Amino acid sequence: MVKKDKRILLLNFFREQEVKSRIFTFQEAVNATGYKYNSVSKYVSEKLKGKYIHRSAEGGWFSVGLSGISNDDFLQLMSQSTSASQLSQNKKMFQKLIKRSLDAFILALEIYNRPSLNNRVEAFVIMMINSWELFLKAEILDTYGEKKIYYEDGKSITITDTLSLCFQDTDPVKLNIKELIKLRDKAIHLLLPELQSHLSRLFQATVLNYQDRYHNRIGISPLAGQSVGMLSLVIDGPEPEIGIIKESYGDTTASQVYNFIKEFKDSLKIIDSERYSIPIDYKLVLTKKPFDADLTLSVGNSGQQAIIIREAKNLHTTHPYTTKLAIKKINESLGTPLINTYSFQAICYKHKIKQNNNSQLHNYTDKHRYSDEFIIWVVKNIKEHNEWLEYSLNAYKSKKNSI
Repeated sequence: MVKKDKRILLLNFFREQEVKSRIFTFQEAVNATGYKYNSVSKYVSEKLKGKYIHRSAEGGWFSVGLSGISNDDFLQLMSQSTSASQLSQNKKMFQKLIKRSLDAFILALEIYNRPSLNNRVEAFVIMMINSWELFLKAEILDTYGEKKIYYEDGKSITITDTLSLCFQDTDPVKLNIKELIKLRDKAIHLLLPELQSHLSRLFQATVLNYQDRYHNRIGISPLAGQSVGMLSLVIDGPEPEIGIIKESYGDTTASQVYNFIKEFKDSLKIIDSERYSIPIDYKLVLTKKPFDADLTLSVGNSGQQAIIIREAKNLHTTHPYTTKLAIKKINESLGTPLINTYSFQAICYKHKIKQNNNSQLHNYTDKHRYSDEFIIWVVKNIKEHNEWLEYSLNAYKSKKNSI
């Protein structure tokens, strides 16, 4: 086990105090790092005082700005000799690769979180892979030296080779990146908006993986002082309609989409890791071990204090249409009496509308009610996809025949 540089322990102590906006003493720094008191005092007075570490009016000290610099930058700052302050060529290249990787990562996030871009899925994949490639090459350079990131002919190694040097074969982080590479290189036509309910789970996992690896290597988060958080994703959506994709993109793409979804679901069962794909299922269990559940219910005097987080809404405002009124509204919007009770129920069955109770489209108390969004969604699909209604009718008919 590699012993951690005590200067990094000192940096982490300062970072923690800064994040908590806490005033500290040199003795607390001594206790946290193992340094002698005089060493902490010397580092602060000669290297940090007035720039990063400041004396508090109440007594003690406080940190400002150290949560935003990397481990390497801090070590460089704390170096005791002038000669040591000169960066080697490898260190300079390492920093440049990291900087370019971070730029690509930030651009990937910005692109994906811009919903007006029709090709944001494709652009995210390209930029995220570029970010990973640059970061892993920086790691290889720092660990093995410059020669390891080039082939004998002088060309830079591929991202596939960087994965082999940086990960074990079964590492779910590696498998996640390989899935993105597959999408970019062999199935770029799979990067469709209709597949975001599946792809976004891979994307979110790779963002969190990058954030963790960056933090572990550099010492700070990719966006220090800011929260990367979750991407603006709709990760829990309906299954893509293969028939609609076939109509919109052709037989070949529809076949590829079908195979991708099947392989993706098979991979989820085998790999079973949040570092490969973020799960979207939640458990609500009756247990004496709250950590077994994603959500908990408390009862009795020992239960947690309840907090109301959602105010009641008038269903007549949010979901104004009964079944009869919804059919009438849809036909009025279409300009023709196309929908009857049977076809309406077929649509609800095919797309599991009534299974998603209390949703934006549907709500149920004593009777089923539907929103304006539901009306718009039905009309839009009927107008834009010739076979959309037919698929619903066929599915509903099959269900009736099987009873």
